[in-house]
Order: sequence, then structure tokens, then C-alpha cells
Amino acid sequence: MKPIQPILVLFLLLIAGVYFLRLRKKSYDRLIVIFFILSGVILVMMPDLSAEIARVVGVGRGVDLVLYLGLLGLSFVSLLLYAKLRDLEAALSELVRSIAIADARQPDETNQGEHSAPNQES
Repeated sequence: MKPIQPILVLFLLLIAGVYFLRLRKKSYDRLIVIFFILSGVILVMMPDLSAEIARVVGVGRGVDLVLYLGLLGLSFVSLLLYAKLRDLEAALSELVRSIAIADARQPDETNQGEHSAPNQES
């Protein structure tokens, strides 16, 4: 066993622990995280397996395959986060509009003439 392998496995287990203790708890999310953590542990413990899979799919090295898959995963997560941000911005805008409408006041009739036309000095 190479010295980096236990460090990487502990890091993966730490990520899984933080995820399950602090973050999402939906069942399909848990299955996805478990799949990626187990895949990571397997590839760390058996690095030749990534080279074999890379050869089968037509990539030169196992490291390249893992890097390509990581970049695809990062792009997907970035897209999900961007979509979530847009949804949150839309919800915030709707909330601000609702509060503004609820707090709207009618102008006084005495002040209405002062604000309706600009001062014209001739």
C-alpha cells in the first residue's frame, strides 16, 4: 500500500461524514454520494483499475479518465448551483415585490399636488 492511499481514503470518508451529518438527506442524494465515495475508495485502493477502464473507453491513462470525469462532474454541479441561484433570486424578487405592495401607502391629497409637478419658476 502506498502512503497516499490511506490519506485519500480518510479524506473521502471525511467528505461522506460531513455530507451525511450536515447536508442533504434525500434518499437519491444519499445513493449518489455513496456511489461516488465507494467509486473513489475503489479507485484509490486499486489504481490499475482506472487504467483498465481508461483503455476500454479509449482514454490514454486512468488519471486522464478520472480528470475528465471530474471536470464533467464539476461542470454539472456548477450548472445546478447556477440554476439554484437563479431560482433564489427570482423568489427573493417576488418576496420583495409582495412586501412592497403590502406596505404601499396612498399619498395624501395635500401632498399630491407638490409631488406631481416639478417646480417651474418663470
